[in-house]
Amino acid sequence: MEAHEEKIPTAEQTIKPKKKKKKKRGSTQKTVAIVLASLAGLLVLAAVGAWGFLKYTSKLREGMFSDRSSSEMQSIREQRQKAGGQKTEESGEQAETPRQTLKRTDDELAEADWIDEEGNAYRYRDDVLTILIMGIDNMSDPSLWAEGIVSNGGNADVIALVTLNTVTKEFSILYIPRDTMAELLMLDPEGNYLDTVYNNISASHSYGDGGALSCELTAEAVSNLLFGVPIQRYAALNMESLPVVNQLLGGLEVTFPDDYSWLDYSFQKGATVRLTDRQLNRLIRYRDKSEVEGANQRGLRDLKLVLNAMLRQVKGMIRQVPGSALTLYRKLEPQLTTNLSVDEVSYLIQMIDHFRIDDKTVVSLSGTTRKGEKYAEFYPDEDWLRDYVIENYCIKLN
Repeated sequence: MEAHEEKIPTAEQTIKPKKKKKKKRGSTQKTVAIVLASLAGLLVLAAVGAWGFLKYTSKLREGMFSDRSSSEMQSIREQRQKAGGQKTEESGEQAETPRQTLKRTDDELAEADWIDEEGNAYRYRDDVLTILIMGIDNMSDPSLWAEGIVSNGGNADVIALVTLNTVTKEFSILYIPRDTMAELLMLDPEGNYLDTVYNNISASHSYGDGGALSCELTAEAVSNLLFGVPIQRYAALNMESLPVVNQLLGGLEVTFPDDYSWLDYSFQKGATVRLTDRQLNRLIRYRDKSEVEGANQRGLRDLKLVLNAMLRQVKGMIRQVPGSALTLYRKLEPQLTTNLSVDEVSYLIQMIDHFRIDDKTVVSLSGTTRKGEKYAEFYPDEDWLRDYVIENYCIKLN
């Protein structure tokens, strides 16, 4: 028997180990390059989008300072100027306008908007936005209208000037008592300038059409009261529409810091009440005519209560549904008379978190109340008013 011979594989038959394929570096680099390019593209798009948004916001902010006076209001101003301008309270003699005063000053002060009695020149700040808020009470009794004069546009029972610094986002409200004595533009039945009268500032709204022109007349009166400070925008709400506001917010929830039980039994000190339409109407519109001085302070206090409740509830709605504030505005829009555009309202809503209602942000015009022949008359403290205007709206030139 032959021995089994073991076959030894030849060199060709020897199993060679598989060579590892080299990874193509070019493919990896290509992937990384695509990712980086995509990120760069996204960053560029984000930068362009942010730049576009900032440019749009800046343009919108600048546009809010533009004059939107109606052709009727511009015509009334021209008629007033031709008729002799302002009149002094005591003698009825013609008084110099700020521009007439400027003509007597040096050329270096030509850009001034206002020069005070001491010769100090000021320019109105261009980073401050003013919005006049009005609550209108339509007078249903014709006996309250002035004879032979268009005076059925309703009185501005609530007047508050909102001031917003568009750079620092600082927010404040100047409460102007309805009985404040001021210069008002009076019109004839055809809507032409008739005279400048010294009367309660609330009546300025009544001399117009009850709409945009009435709001412009009130804004003009407030501007004149504040030494010519520009009033860029306005918003007026008829007091009869308070139930609509209350219902849209689901009932205002107010906490009473003092005892208001003489208005409603549930308005106890420290009590938190979700107001019914009737309760809100009574809280806002009640006036004790027997108290001359206290009425203004109570009006300011009630305004703070209501504004605080509104602001708190609107902020809560925005946190839950970001677009709810604009929806709320659109539902309320039919009840408003305003020259604010929807874009401008959206811009203001973005800044609502900066708004606070307290003793620092809401102040009342300082002055003295006296009993007039028919109504209370509030006379502003000229020194306080001058200092307030300079501090909040002016830049000193000299």
